[in-house]
Amino acid sequence: MKRMMTIGLTICFGLTLLVCMANSAHSSDTLMLKEGNIIRIIRVDVDPEMEEEFNRWYNSEHERLLLKVPGVIWTYRGINLGEKGQKYFYLYVHESIDVQKSDQYRAASRTDWAKEIRPSLKNFEGLNYEVIVPGRIFTHFKKSNIIRTVRVNVAPEKEKDFNSWYDTEHIPLLQKVPGVMVVWRAKNLGEKGQKYLTVYFQDNLEVQKREDYKKASQTDWLKSLLPFLKDLSGNNYEIQF
Repeated sequence: MKRMMTIGLTICFGLTLLVCMANSAHSSDTLMLKEGNIIRIIRVDVDPEMEEEFNRWYNSEHERLLLKVPGVIWTYRGINLGEKGQKYFYLYVHESIDVQKSDQYRAASRTDWAKEIRPSLKNFEGLNYEVIVPGRIFTHFKKSNIIRTVRVNVAPEKEKDFNSWYDTEHIPLLQKVPGVMVVWRAKNLGEKGQKYLTVYFQDNLEVQKREDYKKASQTDWLKSLLPFLKDLSGNNYEIQF
């Protein structure tokens, strides 16, 4: 009898543990970006002779330290697939702008190893954006997955129409296209760089070349807005992990 009870308790405990593990995995798969969260984007080049050391530092120390900072929700990194712009791309999701002001956050970038790396960094650009259209935060990827960013300024008299097009036509149409994982929008918090940022997570670069993607993107409404869009810049980055 005792043996039967012990076996029963063991099975029960094992099932409970499996449920907890499943719930934990499910939770990590369904992180959600919220309106008002911060997207911090870093673009940078690195001296060729220091690239190996730079990546070792980032992978072994920097990213791990950042993910331990309260308020850092997730991090992404990518390699530029085009000839325009910096080679390395980093996207950090923060709960608020105050995260970057904490001592722990600053310490993650000021280690002895980081100080050795810093002189090799070139064309550094760091910008903060406040999320205005949130969505799912993906935490698992395939090698071919990409992040596409589009930055743009809009003539003031057309901003309302531009935002209406994005939110009521552009994003809903694109998210129906196979291979488009999620679309985020954000607004620049600083004086440098374009005002609006869109972040697209996609299965691969081929998605953008398909007719269904082009049809969803190149509508008559967009064509009416094009004369009022300024400083348009788009980049594709292959996600690294």
